[in-house]
Amino acid sequence: MSRDYKLVIIIIMTTILAVSGVVLIERINAEYNDRQLKERNEKIKQQLALLRFELESALINDIYLTSTLGDIAVLDFDTREQTLVKLSNSVIERSDNLTSLGFAKNDIINFVYPYKANSKAIGKAYRDIPKQWETVKQARLLKQIIVAGPTNLIQGGRALIVRVPVFYDHPINNNYWGVVSGVINYDKLFGGIKSMDYFNQRNLSIVNNHDGDFSTDLIFGHDISTSDDLLHEVVRLPYGSWSIYYSGNVINHFQKNKVRYIAYPLLFCFLALFVYTAILYITNEHRANHDALTRIPNRRYLVKKSTKLFKEASKDKSRCTLLIVSIDVDKFKLINDTYGHAAGDMVLKVLSRRIQSNIRKSDIVARIGGDEFIILMRVKKEKLQIGDKLDELVDLVTREPIVFGDANIPVSISAGYAVYDTSMQNIYDLLIQADKSMYVKKQG
Repeated sequence: MSRDYKLVIIIIMTTILAVSGVVLIERINAEYNDRQLKERNEKIKQQLALLRFELESALINDIYLTSTLGDIAVLDFDTREQTLVKLSNSVIERSDNLTSLGFAKNDIINFVYPYKANSKAIGKAYRDIPKQWETVKQARLLKQIIVAGPTNLIQGGRALIVRVPVFYDHPINNNYWGVVSGVINYDKLFGGIKSMDYFNQRNLSIVNNHDGDFSTDLIFGHDISTSDDLLHEVVRLPYGSWSIYYSGNVINHFQKNKVRYIAYPLLFCFLALFVYTAILYITNEHRANHDALTRIPNRRYLVKKSTKLFKEASKDKSRCTLLIVSIDVDKFKLINDTYGHAAGDMVLKVLSRRIQSNIRKSDIVARIGGDEFIILMRVKKEKLQIGDKLDELVDLVTREPIVFGDANIPVSISAGYAVYDTSMQNIYDLLIQADKSMYVKKQG
């Protein structure tokens, strides 16, 4: 197998390993991300449940406290205002989020607490405030407590508002008195919920679920309705509900590519080590089987290859047989002594190239030591008249002198050959026969 063919195999194997490695890494990365996402989402679900519980508890408490004022609102007595002040103060002290209360008989505000901060609202009719009127009217028609907002207040700021419709004939609720409103501080409500700290608010959304047009859809956070893999919890209210959405399909860039950051450098190192080792093996094998000076096969390669061809020839009943040509450079020592060893090396290199260029590609020429060369050939039995062709090869190889510096070095070679026959036991018999033939030529 040639070195080029082995390099092609290395390239193919490296490509297969690289593609397989990429596929495996991407699969592991996807499975890792799925597992991380599931674990993270489970934790988020737990936190969402806690957020729902805290939010629901805070709202129900504020709704309940506001609703307790409904019974006193319909009463008319001399100390009514002082009593409302005391009761309102008690309600606000018992709540973490209620900041003010308002009473509106016939939907006209006639009492507020605390007065100083909300005095601007006294005498205002909800009918003249379109956005708030919608919520008041809706509470009356539904005969249900509703939570509206966030909304802009008359006295400034934003808040959620608990609307408690009050009727003279509770619980029949046909004779309408007006509405009691409890103002829930928006920032205080959401800022006081500890579980809110867990969430990235860019991925959090709290929206109103009911179909009425008396409240904005988005209550808190950002609109993530188009996000994928939304995790969901529902806050139950006396009327309607809120939905808490959180985008669970959010993993930071490093976590998303953690496996890749670790695996791809390892894959690259593995491939580099594989290629380096394979090339080193091929290089060392090539050096072990080739002559360092002439770059053609050496004695080790010749013995291995010729043994294989000898076995094939001994089993082959076809028209082909094995032929060995033994070549020796005449008076090579004289060339070394006359022109120097560098010139001798040049002679060997040029002769090896000339021999290679004048034989078939399927033939093998090897330097077996010193100034000796061997050619391995498979030839057809009916074309064994090798003498003339061998003389022609010798002539082509030695026709022109070899140029070394300013010197033209004339060279001559002696060549003999041997053909496999069934009497030979092994390749060495064939080599010995070829050597004998070559020495006969040399001495002749």
